[in-house]
Amino acid sequence: MKHRRLRIRLGGHLLASISVVVLCASVLPQPLHAAPANAVPPGTVAASQAPAAPEGAAATPPHDPQARPQVTGRVGVVTSLHPLSSMAGMRLLLAGGNAFDAAVAAAIATTVVDPKDSTIGGQGFATVYAAKEKAVRALNFYGVAPRAATVERLAGKPYKMGYLSTPVPSNLKGYEALHRRYGLRPWAEVLQPAIELAEQGFLVTDEFVGILGVHEKELRQFPSTARVFFPEGRLPRVGEVFRQPDLARTLKRVAAEGADVFYKGDIARGIARFYAENGGILAYEDLASYEANWVEPISVDYRGYQVYTQPPNSSGIAVLMQLRLLEGFDLKALGHNTPAYLHLVGEVQRLAIADRNRYVADPEFVSIPLSRLLSREYAAERRKLVSMDATMPVVPPPAEPAAKDAARRGAATRAPRGAKPDKANTTHLTVVDAAGNMVALTQTLGAWYGSGVVAGDTGVLFSNQLRHLHTEADSPSKLAPDRRPRSNQSPLIVLKDGQPWLAIGTPGSDGIWQRLAQVMANIVDFGMDVQSAVAAPRMIYGGYQETGTQVPPKFDIEDRIAPATVAALRARGYELEVIPSDEGSVNGVMRDLASGFMTGGADPRRLGTEDGWWGPVASVYAIGW
Repeated sequence: MKHRRLRIRLGGHLLASISVVVLCASVLPQPLHAAPANAVPPGTVAASQAPAAPEGAAATPPHDPQARPQVTGRVGVVTSLHPLSSMAGMRLLLAGGNAFDAAVAAAIATTVVDPKDSTIGGQGFATVYAAKEKAVRALNFYGVAPRAATVERLAGKPYKMGYLSTPVPSNLKGYEALHRRYGLRPWAEVLQPAIELAEQGFLVTDEFVGILGVHEKELRQFPSTARVFFPEGRLPRVGEVFRQPDLARTLKRVAAEGADVFYKGDIARGIARFYAENGGILAYEDLASYEANWVEPISVDYRGYQVYTQPPNSSGIAVLMQLRLLEGFDLKALGHNTPAYLHLVGEVQRLAIADRNRYVADPEFVSIPLSRLLSREYAAERRKLVSMDATMPVVPPPAEPAAKDAARRGAATRAPRGAKPDKANTTHLTVVDAAGNMVALTQTLGAWYGSGVVAGDTGVLFSNQLRHLHTEADSPSKLAPDRRPRSNQSPLIVLKDGQPWLAIGTPGSDGIWQRLAQVMANIVDFGMDVQSAVAAPRMIYGGYQETGTQVPPKFDIEDRIAPATVAALRARGYELEVIPSDEGSVNGVMRDLASGFMTGGADPRRLGTEDGWWGPVASVYAIGW
């Protein structure tokens, strides 16, 4: 028996080690990733067609002050956006559980300690690799619109927040479905860390108080919410213990009786009564009829790697479309984060945004040409629109037959209307175990604190994701009963030589699928390890465009990218806002197929802003042993 050190990194920083006892533990060198020597597919822009001398950086970026060492593990690695969530997952692994037990434990713990981003009343997706089946699976637990959610009922009404903004809460059904199919440990044991955190509490942080304070006025308008978050009639103070007795009681019932008590039992009846009394549209029948769905994942081959994600209503298809477009270029010859490379990334993002907005919705209601959108032929057609000398003023529509199909469905082609939407947030966690099981799970409340409404005495905030169903007649994601809102969430599983190799995802609104394509290129094309790949500077579309397909060239670019590069992009026609930190918090785990060791990538981005408050937010916490 030997004493080892459990390494915990907060936001990319390696903090104090915790001594644990590990049986027969051995230490191997950290696995490093080398990009595969694959032939470039037909239609590739060869090095001779790229600029003769790449502008700026080489394939390996120079020293980056945000670079951090990797967290490694032989038995497992957990990454999440809260240290207590990662530790909750680790508890299950140490108790003999697998990645599925750990992921559910971490997800439910997150809903307790970070309720601004997700709760059991939110929505989500899990893309997983099941080692016993040797297969990638996709679980959709994204709640549908209530049966009373019609355009006639909600047009002109404030359904972006409050009692009218809530689809069916679905996270809890997703957790149960994932655990029932693949978990090893008892259901009650998986919920125990979250119950303890709700009942015994946790210490309030500056972020918790700062962002809650910004939203205090809007949250106080709902008495059930004020009772939970301002229990003494005031903001909690940094360092105080924050307890949630109502939530603890709800979780104990769920642990003892299963998720159905929340969907079909007396808790469900109480939720329905609460919404009826407050003018909402969520009804008992909506809750009782909901089930999470196992769906067929979609995938593409990117330079020899099989990249899997969720089908629509997820926007994961946009990650795959970007990779299809990028594989036609020699990215290494362009140079990492050079003007030429970032120009290409920007044009590819705009093409993907346009097609996402044109096509992606709930496939139960809308026909989506998945095979064509993911084909190399379609990518070659759209790639012809990219000029390496200047940006497109607007994104042209696709050629026939895709354009004709879009027209039949009334897809929007004009620029978006209205102002930039309110900041939204989400959370993501990743777990990989020694057997090769992988879970990439993304869950959300929509905006921070979701609808703002705690459902009665449950202690549970519900989401405002109904806002992603539109009343405009030309939107493919149109408001209708039982329809799932379109989501940006895009958790990925990547296979190498048919073996589970990488699980990864991120929060961060419509930048989710833009970040993930850049991180994949960092790993596959530029040979970065997973930590370097998630930490590298990024450029993200700044128009926050949920509808419309013209997509003007407006981008946010991190200030770690050279000023000369920014100037060169502006000369190509880009409108750029230089920002200190992208709001995404990418996290993932990579397996070394030779040694079996795992490495965790934890996005080091630390700072964020919400109105007048500025401070550390959305850090990623990786634990491995």
